[in-house]
Amino acid sequence: MQDEQDQAITAVDFSDYRVLIVEDDEIMRMSLEDRLHLDGINVCAVGDTSCARNELEIGDIDLVVSDIRLPDGTGLELFSDISTHYPGIPVILMTAYGDVSDAVALMKGGALDYLTKPFDISDFVAKVGRHLSRIADTRITLGQAGDNESFKPGSGRLGKSPAMRKLERLVARLSGSDSSILITGESGVGKEVVATLVHNNSPRAGKPMIKVNCAALSPSLIESELFGHEKGAFTGATQQHIGRFEQAQGGTIFLDEIAEVSPDIQVKLLRVLQEREFERVGGVEPIPLDVRIITATQVALEESLKNQEFRTDLYWRLNVIHIDIPPLHKRPEDITYLARLFVSELAAQAGSHVQGLSKQAELQLQAMQFPGNVRELKNIIERAVALCDAPWIGASDLLGEDVEDADSSATTLKQTIEEAERQAISSALAENDGKISQAADYLGISRKNLWEKMKRYGIER
Repeated sequence: MQDEQDQAITAVDFSDYRVLIVEDDEIMRMSLEDRLHLDGINVCAVGDTSCARNELEIGDIDLVVSDIRLPDGTGLELFSDISTHYPGIPVILMTAYGDVSDAVALMKGGALDYLTKPFDISDFVAKVGRHLSRIADTRITLGQAGDNESFKPGSGRLGKSPAMRKLERLVARLSGSDSSILITGESGVGKEVVATLVHNNSPRAGKPMIKVNCAALSPSLIESELFGHEKGAFTGATQQHIGRFEQAQGGTIFLDEIAEVSPDIQVKLLRVLQEREFERVGGVEPIPLDVRIITATQVALEESLKNQEFRTDLYWRLNVIHIDIPPLHKRPEDITYLARLFVSELAAQAGSHVQGLSKQAELQLQAMQFPGNVRELKNIIERAVALCDAPWIGASDLLGEDVEDADSSATTLKQTIEEAERQAISSALAENDGKISQAADYLGISRKNLWEKMKRYGIER
C-alpha cells in the first residue's frame, strides 16, 4: 500500500507548488532543501520566523514545514500567525522528542502533521509529497467544480500568483464581515467569480445571491428591476413585481457595471445603504432590507468622481472594502496554471479524450497578451478541447488553424519560447524586488545565466 502511495506521489508534477522550510540549524535546513529539490519540489528555506513571515507575505507558498523552537520565536507563534493571516496554508511541524506534546496540541489547533527529530529524510520527503498530492487533488476537484462552488482559501482556485494568493486570503478574512465591497478590474478578470466566492464563504452562503448587470438594464426600467413595483404603479404594471434587492433578502446582491447607473438611481442606492430599507415603485410602505451589497466596475470611478458623474457619498458607502484584480498579463504565472485547470474541467464536462496541454501550447499561451483576460483564456481552451484530435493540445489547436509550413512553425516556436522566457524573467525580477540572486533561485537558474539572459533581452532591474 505504501509503495502505491509513493508511486502516486512521484507521478504528481510539483513544479507549480512551493514549500517553505523554517529551520534554524543551517546544515539541517540545507539538507532538507536539497533533498526536496531533487524531487522537483520548489523550496524556500529560512532560519527564523521573521524571514518566514516575509516569505509568506510574498504569497506564493503552498505548504509550511517549521521547527517548533526558533531563535526569534516559536512554531506556535508562527502557526498562530499563519492561521490568522494566511488561512488555508497547511503546516507540518518538526519537533524534538521532548516537544511532542506541543506538536500534538498544535495539531488539535489545526496543524497538518508533525515529525519527531531525528527523522529519516526519506520519511520527510514522503510526508511532504503526500500532503502536496492532497493539495493537488483539491485543486483539480475545485477546477472541475465550477465557479459557483465554495473554495478553501489558499487552494489556488483563483491562481498561483502572489497577487491572487493574497486575494484568496482576503476572501478568507472577509468570511465574518458584512461590509460592502467594491471590486475593480478589466473585463474578464473574474470580478463575478470573486464576488461569488465572497458570498459562498460568508454567513450568507445559504441565502440567495442575486447578480445584476446594471449596464444591461433599460434606464426606464432599472428602478423597477432593482426595487420592484406595485400593481398599477405605471402603464403596463398589471401585477406586483418583486425586485432584485427583495429577491436577495438575507443574502447578497452583486451589482456589476455600477458606474453605468444614472444619478437618480445613485440617490436611491445611497438611501438603501444608509437606511437599510426601500419602497417598491408605486409603494408607500418601507420594506426593511437585510442584504450585503457587492459592486463591480471596469471603469476607474475616481475619474467619474472628478467629473461628478458618480456621487462621492455613494462611492464611499460602496467602497468600504476595495478588491482590485490585476489583468492576466500582469500575472503571467497564472496563465499556464489556469489553462491546466480549464483543460481538466472542460475535458471532464465534454467527456473528451484530451489529457492536457503540450509544452508548445503552454509556451504559446505564455506569449499571448489576453486583452480579454481569464474569460478569453477559458474561451480559447474550450475551443481547443472541442477541436483537438490528439490527446495533448498543440499550439495550432489554440490558434484554431493548421500549421502547415514547417519553417514558419519553427520560427513561431522560437519566438514563442523567447517571449515566454522574457516574461518569466521580468516577472521573477518584479516579484523579488530586482534582486538577482533571489530571482535566479526563483527561476531555478544560476545568477550568471540570468545576467546573460537579461542582457540578451534588454531587461533591466
